[in-house]
Amino acid sequence: MNRKLTVLALVCFMSLGAIARAQCDISGDITASANTDPAGPAWVYTLTIHWDTDEKYALSHMDLLIDAAGGSCSLQDIAQYLSWGDPIGTSDGEGGCTVSYMGELSDNGDPSIPGVTGLLLKFEPYDGCEPGNVGTGVFVFYSDLGPVPVDEDMLSLVDKYAQMYCFGHLTGMFPGLACDPVAEELTSFGSLKGMYR
Repeated sequence: MNRKLTVLALVCFMSLGAIARAQCDISGDITASANTDPAGPAWVYTLTIHWDTDEKYALSHMDLLIDAAGGSCSLQDIAQYLSWGDPIGTSDGEGGCTVSYMGELSDNGDPSIPGVTGLLLKFEPYDGCEPGNVGTGVFVFYSDLGPVPVDEDMLSLVDKYAQMYCFGHLTGMFPGLACDPVAEELTSFGSLKGMYR
């Protein structure tokens, strides 16, 4: 399937999905700073995510959408320039506990959210403490590539809770990859996606 058909299919899916989805919110901001550890990568990127499912259902997991299916970045491009520790981050959890998350890079999208394809970084909670329906998480990754402004038309967030999901916006900085995660054909998709946030 070519990129234009992929974009059209995603837009149609999101139009139908918008009817079934409950009101919710997810947003994030990435800051960049020089790494003070001389043995580590040059830059530290800190992603802070806020979510509110506006439901009784707790958060299942979150994804940082990096590139659409058929985009110019490959899994190898991203894996070569992004790294993180284990856990990749934490958030507040139900009952005051702290949730720890594993980071998982995928070029197969998120099979649990229909229509979410392409390259993404998934934040999956470890067993134990559970995230609630409202919360804040902080995730840290590293790169030798310097920061460039996030392209809000492409890089974005999605969260999953029960059988529902919510798309959200992302601001801040991201490593300046040689591959461009935003293809011209997908720019209009970013604008249309904004209608369903």
